[in-house]
Amino acid sequence: MLPSDLDLDLSELEGRRFTCDSSCGLCCLCQPEVLPHEEDWFRRNHPQRIIVKKRPHRHIALALKGGQGSCTFLGPSRRCEIYGHRPHYCRQFPFHVHLGKRVQVELDLSCRGVWFGGTEDALVEGGRLVHENLDAIRKTLAETREVYREFEANCHDAGIYRPEEALRREVGRRLDMFAELPYLAHVLDLSAEDEEMGMPDGPGGPIDAAELRRSVMEMGLESLAAEDVFSAPVYCDPKCRWNLFLLKDGGLKWAILNDDGTLDAVGDIDPNKIKLLTPEGEGREVFISYLRTLNRRDSMMGYAAYLVDDYGYEDYLSNTYYGVMATTALDLLWRASLIAYLHGGRLDRAGMIEGIISYDMDRLDAPTIGAFL
Repeated sequence: MLPSDLDLDLSELEGRRFTCDSSCGLCCLCQPEVLPHEEDWFRRNHPQRIIVKKRPHRHIALALKGGQGSCTFLGPSRRCEIYGHRPHYCRQFPFHVHLGKRVQVELDLSCRGVWFGGTEDALVEGGRLVHENLDAIRKTLAETREVYREFEANCHDAGIYRPEEALRREVGRRLDMFAELPYLAHVLDLSAEDEEMGMPDGPGGPIDAAELRRSVMEMGLESLAAEDVFSAPVYCDPKCRWNLFLLKDGGLKWAILNDDGTLDAVGDIDPNKIKLLTPEGEGREVFISYLRTLNRRDSMMGYAAYLVDDYGYEDYLSNTYYGVMATTALDLLWRASLIAYLHGGRLDRAGMIEGIISYDMDRLDAPTIGAFL
C-alpha cells in the first residue's frame, strides 16, 4: 500500500504490460553501481568482478566483459548468473524513478519487452518499486524539492518563470502538428528569439527544406557522438543484435557489439543518403503518443530547467521548453529515419516503434534538474 501523503505519478505505466525478452540483454550493457549495502556480498563472493569508477562520482560497479561489453554476470544464453543477488539498479529496470518536486516513475521505452504486451503489469511493478524504496525516496525528494525551489526563485528573479503545467498544456494542444517538418522548424525559429514566444497554431512561411534536413542531420550525428564504445548509444534490433553507429570523420561506422565487447563491422553509412522521413499511417499516432509521454515526463521538463540554469537564466523557460520539445521530435525522426534507411522501411507503426526503441534510453540519460533514484 503506497502512502497517501506521497506526491506520486504513475500515469506513464497505466495500461502497459511487459515481459523481459530472454534474448535481449540490453539492460546488461548498462554498468550498474553497487550500493554500499550490496558491496559486502560481491566482495566476499566475486571480488574480481567489481571495479572502482570515478565518474560521475567515486563508486563500486560491476565489471564489463572486455571493459565495454555486457556485464560479466551475463551468461552465454543472455541470462543473469546472479539474478537473486543482482544490484538495485538492475532490479528496477525498465523503470526510472525521477525525483523533482514529486515522485514520477518513467518507463524505458528502449526495452523491447514493454512494446508487445506481456505477463507483468507495469503499474503494479512500478508501485512495488516505489514501496520498496520509500525511505530513500523521501530522503532524496526533500533534497530535490529544495533544488527546485532555488531554480524557480532564480527564474522569478530573472523574470523568465512560467508554470510547468501551462507549458505542457500549450504543447499538448498542438502535438498533432509536431509530425510536420515546417511546423517544427517554425517552433525552433521562434524559440531562438530574444522575445518570449507563444506556441504557434501553424507553420510559418516557406522553409528551406534542404537546410532543415542538413541541420537535423548534424543534430542527429551529434546525438550519436561518444568518447568510446561504452558510451555509444545502442540499438537492440528485432533479432536482439546490439547495433552501434560510431561517428568518425563525418560518417558513421555501423557495427554489432558482441557479448565479450568485441565489434563486428557491418559497413559504412553516408549520413547524406539518409532521407529525413515523417510518420505515416499508424506511425503518426505512435510518434505523437510518444511525444505526449515526453510532455508528461518530469525528466523532460527537468532537462529544459537544466538548460535554463546552464545558460545563466538568460532565456525564457517557455522558449527553452518549446525548443527542447521541437528539437527532440526532429532528433527522433532522424534516428528513426536512420533505422528505416538500413532496413528499407518507412515510418509506419513498426518503423516508428523501432525508432523510439533506438532513442528513448538516450533521452532518459539526458541531464535534468532533480535526480533519478
